[in-house]
Amino acid sequence: MVATLVKLKWRLTLNAVTKSTWAVVGTVIGVLYGLGVLGMVLAGAVGLGLRTDTQVIALLMGVLGALLVAGWAVVPLLVTGVDSTLDPRAMAAWTAPSRGLAIGLLAAGALGVPGCLTAVICLVPALTWLVAGQILAALLALLCAPAALATCIILSRIVVTAVGVSSSRRGRETTAIIAFLSFLVATQLPNLIPRIIGDDIAGFLERLKTIAQVMGLTPFGWGFTAPGLIATGSALPALMLMIGAWIVPVALFPVWQRVVGRVMTSPGTAQTRTRAYSSRGRRIGDGHADPRGEGQIDVLPWAHRLGSVLPRPAAAVAARCLRYWRTDPRYLVQLLSILLVPVILVLVPALNSSRFVIIVNGQRLGGSLALGHAPVLLLCMAPALAMFMGWVIHDDLGLDSTALWSHISAGTSGAHDRLGRVAGAALWQVPLLIAVEVTMGAWTGYWAALPAVSGACLALYGCALGWSCLTNVLLPYETLAPGDSPMRSRTSGTALLASIVQAVAMLLLLAVCSPVLGAAAYGVVQGSPMWGWAALVLGGAWCSLALWGGVVVGGRLLDRRGPQVLATIRSWPGHAQPV
Repeated sequence: MVATLVKLKWRLTLNAVTKSTWAVVGTVIGVLYGLGVLGMVLAGAVGLGLRTDTQVIALLMGVLGALLVAGWAVVPLLVTGVDSTLDPRAMAAWTAPSRGLAIGLLAAGALGVPGCLTAVICLVPALTWLVAGQILAALLALLCAPAALATCIILSRIVVTAVGVSSSRRGRETTAIIAFLSFLVATQLPNLIPRIIGDDIAGFLERLKTIAQVMGLTPFGWGFTAPGLIATGSALPALMLMIGAWIVPVALFPVWQRVVGRVMTSPGTAQTRTRAYSSRGRRIGDGHADPRGEGQIDVLPWAHRLGSVLPRPAAAVAARCLRYWRTDPRYLVQLLSILLVPVILVLVPALNSSRFVIIVNGQRLGGSLALGHAPVLLLCMAPALAMFMGWVIHDDLGLDSTALWSHISAGTSGAHDRLGRVAGAALWQVPLLIAVEVTMGAWTGYWAALPAVSGACLALYGCALGWSCLTNVLLPYETLAPGDSPMRSRTSGTALLASIVQAVAMLLLLAVCSPVLGAAAYGVVQGSPMWGWAALVLGGAWCSLALWGGVVVGGRLLDRRGPQVLATIRSWPGHAQPV
């Protein structure tokens, strides 16, 4: 059974790789990149053994090994979940749980591409210790390498299979969102290092060394720490850690067997929630619905609430968009993106510059993160957030996928569609913008700048929304299909088009709003209330004109190009299924 499962794993992998020319090209590029990274790792291992002290080598090997084992438990859980070809649930219809099946699933995982790469990395400590002249440590590293690899594979399969993220759509969506957020946070850690270290570099390094030692002595790092101990003369602790490194996978294997048996024999449980819609109002005597609208099923409650201020079709579109923002993981990822991008562009630089003092209109600003004394650069948070919030609906029709046909077949006017999408976004974005603006004003203590900042926010937000109403009709580009993981890559070759559209759009928005932004910046720098209020008035005018143009002109374009846009969406991979 072991050989059969390994053969099946590789057959499915090769079929997926060779299904198209672009898949082959991507695989070749990925292999070349992986070989390049592996070459750098080997070169680093040799250099570490040649020029580094034994104590440092032992410390680095222990902490890096612990991170490797922990990564096998966490990264597959966040990024993709367990491979469906290795999920015991997929085997339940063909075989019964057994020891041979459990071993075969582990072997197939170990002999896959990630497992093979991990096996090579587990042998790197032996190379480093050999180059360093520590023969006993190199031999011990060779003995510990299989135990470390087995721990990685078994721990990964237990965690991911027991959690069951691959068995439900909601589980995959949730982990994908967490992974996206974790990725963005991890990419910004280098920017926060100066703030974390501060002025006490020696103390920071000492704390870092203590953390590394503790991580190496956890069960995750036993197999990588043992060679370092014997190299530094601690033979007995090294032997104890080596034995412990082998005990870990031996102890985990019965747990894996129980997990396999449980997921293959337990009845499936529903992972979705149901909701009963309540009937609004009452029925009249003859059983027909009240002509005033009472007795209707309240499927979209916000459509009823917005119907008093918006046309009914626009209110229905807005209510549906609000539901997407709450429940669709693709929209949730966009929400996280627009919240984090201003943090990356404004907050992180402001935190790193807090040690500098800026003089604005004779006032000393910056130099502290205390309430009322934060860097004045933080005032840019709200305008940056306004621009990205307005821009976020620029491909909203693509996210609708083929459900757009319901708008076209129902005869919904383009202006109502545009107005509904703008209202659905503004209902939650505007309160958030106001909260951020007030928070930044309180944090910096520069309340006099609020009119200027508000004018900049109005101009950028209105122009971004208006431009989005045009671009999602004129330049739709591929988005993820409904139900796809937010971490999945687009495949139709439109990623370059998307990046070009976004870069050009941002430059155009800044250029169009430059009069308002210039007046706002001048008012803040000079401390002139007159220029601040002038920027507020200009920003309101810019916002109104841009929204009117986006709704009216974008609506006319959608009336004329609606079927063409729908045909474009249907040509994207994954979007042609019936809805």
